[in-house]
Amino acid sequence: MGEADLIMRDYLTSKERFADLFNGVLFEGKQVIRPEQLQDADTIYRIENIGAKHTQRTRDVKMKMDTGVVLRMLAVENQNHIDYAMPFRCMEYDVAEYRKQLQSLKRQNRLLARQQKPLKFWNNAAERLCGVRKEDRLSPVYTICLYHGERPWDGPVNLHDMMEFGKDTDDMRQFFADYPMRLYCVNEQKDFAYFHTELRELFLALQCRNNKENLKCLMYQNEACRSLSSETVEAMCVLLKMPKLWENRMNYVHKTEDKEEFDMCKAMRELLEEERKNGLSQGIVQGIAQGVTQGRSSGKVEGAKNKTRTVIQNMLERGFSDEDICAIAECDLNMIEEVRGRFK
Repeated sequence: MGEADLIMRDYLTSKERFADLFNGVLFEGKQVIRPEQLQDADTIYRIENIGAKHTQRTRDVKMKMDTGVVLRMLAVENQNHIDYAMPFRCMEYDVAEYRKQLQSLKRQNRLLARQQKPLKFWNNAAERLCGVRKEDRLSPVYTICLYHGERPWDGPVNLHDMMEFGKDTDDMRQFFADYPMRLYCVNEQKDFAYFHTELRELFLALQCRNNKENLKCLMYQNEACRSLSSETVEAMCVLLKMPKLWENRMNYVHKTEDKEEFDMCKAMRELLEEERKNGLSQGIVQGIAQGVTQGRSSGKVEGAKNKTRTVIQNMLERGFSDEDICAIAECDLNMIEEVRGRFK
């Protein structure tokens, strides 16, 4: 599992964000699933392999939803890269959950049957043989595949898409038992108003990951970005591939009564300004090097000096200090004074 998938897995262990994801994806933001109904659940399964030992599989995030009437199992699979076998993987996880429930149910039934008189516990021989009573029921499983990668999803979205039916001259395709996958692609969405936690700001930021100007506008215009939690800031920094923001996060923190909040608007403004200066400095150095190289190759050292003077003038006009100009342009103070005097 990559760093992006790991950070999203940890991010969604919050019951508030987990419930918000399901409510946004399944119910268009209606508050059907409440955080207080959720309980942490074991994410490890054993998958049976023919002729081999059991293979252990781990779901990204799974929780039990207890309404007081029924129990449901909710799960999220995080994907930062396209997996062309994802419908099968989701089905395999769901089947493993049902198998786990069924095995537990059989053990419980046989234990109760031993404690009571078997003829009273089992209604018939068929129940006793399979270990499941007619009225027994399993808890339904609901899985969301959350794709937060950059590329458009071009993989299958159900088991049907993974099948080779040929020309289907015998018309068998219509009888195929399909298994759909609940796929949510962040990069394909137009509106995140259905989300009520900081998932909204995270998803909005992901849609701007390849356009820093749009990202800057988002941070400036969205008031919520001025007071984000550390968990959201960390997730943004990893998914946007901006480690420097996370390294310098304490420069943008302000404390409330019970928690720390981070101003991503200020962080983005300072980061982009630093990148602008670095880009300008790099361009200046490259320009000087190019000018010197061209001057030396043609024997026109004076041309390189004129190039340096032009660079110094540009830096003076942009407010660079003499010390910075000397370091970047690799000149001395006399040349700076010469340029300053020439263009007064």
